[in-house]
Amino acid sequence: MALRGFEEDAFLGALDTISQWALSYMESLQSRDVSSARAPGDILAQLPDAPPMKGMGKGVDAEGWNAVVRDLETIIEPGLVHWQSPRFFAYFPCSASMPGVMGEFVASVLNVNGMLWSTSPSATELEMRMMDWCAQMFGLPDQFRFDDKDSIGGGCIQGTASEAALAALVAARRRQVGRGRDRSTMTVYTSTQAHSSIIKAAMVAGLADDSEDRSRVRLIPVDEHLAMDAKALEQAIAQDIEAGLTPCLVSTTQGTTSTGAFDPLVEIGQDLARLPDAHRPWLHVDAAWAGAAAACPEHRYVLDGIERADSLCINPHKWLLTNFDCDLFWVRDRQALTDSMSITPAYLRNQQSDSGQVIDYRDWHVPLGRRMRAIKLWFVIRHFGVEGLRAHIRSHIELAKVFEAFVTDEPRLVLEVERSLGLVCFSVMGDDAKTKALIERINGRRRVMISHTVVPIAGQDGMIPDRWVARVAVGSTGVGRKEIDELVSEVRVVLDEVVQ
Repeated sequence: MALRGFEEDAFLGALDTISQWALSYMESLQSRDVSSARAPGDILAQLPDAPPMKGMGKGVDAEGWNAVVRDLETIIEPGLVHWQSPRFFAYFPCSASMPGVMGEFVASVLNVNGMLWSTSPSATELEMRMMDWCAQMFGLPDQFRFDDKDSIGGGCIQGTASEAALAALVAARRRQVGRGRDRSTMTVYTSTQAHSSIIKAAMVAGLADDSEDRSRVRLIPVDEHLAMDAKALEQAIAQDIEAGLTPCLVSTTQGTTSTGAFDPLVEIGQDLARLPDAHRPWLHVDAAWAGAAAACPEHRYVLDGIERADSLCINPHKWLLTNFDCDLFWVRDRQALTDSMSITPAYLRNQQSDSGQVIDYRDWHVPLGRRMRAIKLWFVIRHFGVEGLRAHIRSHIELAKVFEAFVTDEPRLVLEVERSLGLVCFSVMGDDAKTKALIERINGRRRVMISHTVVPIAGQDGMIPDRWVARVAVGSTGVGRKEIDELVSEVRVVLDEVVQ
């Protein structure tokens, strides 16, 4: 039997070759340097300038795919930052697991386009169920679930939190237009510590000409904990209303990228609820990283106040063992979202959609086509169970506490902000130059990888602006005490060089 480019035996042989490479690669992560030593252009120089005129053919033998694997090993792997290394602490994790890999494989084999319910009912209804499973796992209010008879909300799987932010903004704008407001008056509010995706969403939606345009984007100052100042937000909204502008979207962050700070969602939600409908903005909650911790009952505080939100996003691809990309995006009123996205040319009309009894996910985001991301999430949750995912989160938080204790006990280091779940932020005692040097030299050794941020920090004489801070994010799938000990060892070695 021919299998679309392969004879059956050749296909099975190719799968075996690739699976052996995959196992070898994952087992090698323990011993590999985390980052790449390649210079710009090195990879390009090893790749042919033109595509091959003749391919390997349907009946290619194992040796043909062995040649492909050799190129993977000699060209591609040396140019990678190994995000799956247990010694990768630089950014929030890019989760992976074997059930996630298998889910991606199955989705690739099926290769359906789940744009409409009618184009693959299983794709739509599996995704709906996964959104409800996760809503239960995170303790979300019933308003965000499909399976609650009184709910008009629900959720979908976006690619990333950036896509979720854009969807929220477009829905927010449409709702205000429906209230009779002029689209040219819309304003967006988020904190100075929010992810750049909020400003980018404003740019894409036409509310900002570039990243520095503040004519309709308000970056609200933060308090000493780097959380949004709720009173400053209230004042900014009042000033814009007085000026004839329309508050459109407020985006809070529950676990900021730089330091893991939590905006006061309860207070912000209460303040917004007191506004008249015509001036009440959409409340979006970005919990892309920290929201996963809500799977653990003792960490449900990360979503305190979520009952007043209009939308929420959490990324299983960050901390729940689900391969990239997978962003869970819930809305309290799904029609508010679909009204902003829906367009139905004749070729997409069908009886089921016209009946209003089905969900057509093509109306929930910018792309028309969508792949079946729900399968990998289904595989992951079935394999690990809620308790297994909770254990995963808890183990990383405990490991972060170990590194936090090292920083606290090391007199040459300063814990700049309180540890946030699995994130530890610190600096070298003294000026920024020493912290910069520490980060650069640690990463230059390539045995571990950390990252930096630049934030205002509370000092004895007030806030210190633009302070360099080192970030250690504990979250890689295979990280254990051994890797934390190696991280501590690397910091100590470099610290001796930096601080004479």
